[in-house]
Amino acid sequence: MIEKTKKKSQNPSVSAARKGALELLHQLFRHPEDGTPLPVMLSRYGASVSLDGRDVALLSELVYGVLRRHAALDAALAGFLKKPDALSFQVRMLLRLGAYEILFMDGIPARATVNELVNLARRRFGQGLGGLVNGVLRAVDRASEDLRGAIRGREEALSRAQLDAEGAATAASLPQWLVDMWASQYGEKEACRLAENTLAHSAPCWRANLSRAWGEMLVQHWLEKGYAPVGQGGFSAEGLDRNRPDAAKQQALLETFEKQGNLTRQGASSQLVAEYLADWILADETLAKAPLWDACCGRGGKTTALLEKGVHVALASEPASFRLEELKAALLRLGLPWPQLQCVAAQQIDESFPLILLDVPCSGTGTIARNAELRLRLSPKRLAEAVRMQADILRHAWEHLLSGGALFYVTCALNREENEAQIARFVELRSGDCRLVEQRSFLPQFPGQDALFLAILRKVS
Repeated sequence: MIEKTKKKSQNPSVSAARKGALELLHQLFRHPEDGTPLPVMLSRYGASVSLDGRDVALLSELVYGVLRRHAALDAALAGFLKKPDALSFQVRMLLRLGAYEILFMDGIPARATVNELVNLARRRFGQGLGGLVNGVLRAVDRASEDLRGAIRGREEALSRAQLDAEGAATAASLPQWLVDMWASQYGEKEACRLAENTLAHSAPCWRANLSRAWGEMLVQHWLEKGYAPVGQGGFSAEGLDRNRPDAAKQQALLETFEKQGNLTRQGASSQLVAEYLADWILADETLAKAPLWDACCGRGGKTTALLEKGVHVALASEPASFRLEELKAALLRLGLPWPQLQCVAAQQIDESFPLILLDVPCSGTGTIARNAELRLRLSPKRLAEAVRMQADILRHAWEHLLSGGALFYVTCALNREENEAQIARFVELRSGDCRLVEQRSFLPQFPGQDALFLAILRKVS
């Protein structure tokens, strides 16, 4: 469903945010091969021009908004442009930005949006194109109710799974090949549901540090405040009004609890996977105290979640040093026992373990709601490369899994080639010593949350 982002008042310094949005959107659309995470790009830009908090929020909303809705914005603009392809890419991006503000954002008067973008167009492209931008955006404003209705209609049809793959791709501004893949692998109705999820703004979720005596009490406290439960030890702000009277106070309290090591921000699906794995390990007497190697630990979200639940994580490895630094900071903040940390690729570890967690690098197709830039960066080639890398890591890890041990294979991909087919190929290849215990998907518990896949393999003694 179409939602308009509410702002209490127009930011007096919005020009800096709009300039930044145009610059970053140009970079994202023109250079999809750049793998810099969007939050990093936003942070770097904000720091480079000293944006204040409100401008940072506006910059983020504009960039994410245009990424999520660029196809809908192009459709809205098409009726007011005789030859859209004749316009430069930057002018078309400026029109997208203006249309997004007019159609999706409350609190900023359309005239303010038009005036600033027209002035920007005149300075960059001359009076003639400034006049074109003025005419088009004023026309969008006059037709805004009808345009919103058309967008709403497409998104409602998507929600009811009444669109084919082409219609779903347009409604959710997704690559056609991706929705075609989902339709072929999961069916058109499920493809619509997955596409709809990519449009949602995910609500923040927190995991309580259950290694502390008051962890369960904290969860109960926030549930009583109206937060939604996530598994046994977490909660989400899903469904809460961001403009409620006590929102700022509650946010400040949550941040305090985070700094004290009582809470950690973590997506709902990741929490549920870690909780499921901890329960599975601790229920097996032969594995409950066994050392685990987290072979692709990243920033350590699952590493710390497992440690909090009493799993003996003995080694965490990750090739990116900045991610390991974040894990170190989390271990200190949470007061958890430190596993051995190695800044190397999984394939460089030669030690063997009875438990191995492989949260492998993947396409990230299950995280598009959170990582809107993947709409531009994903490609069939990228998915094929992920499949090859996963197979290589899986083979190496299996060679270092002790007899009788268990390997946990995890992706945040919505792609059978990275999930069920990857596991099927491996089990067939290692039919003499490999048994598939189970495999399952953790689909979004709330709109906009990630989708994860888990397979549990045992090494036959």
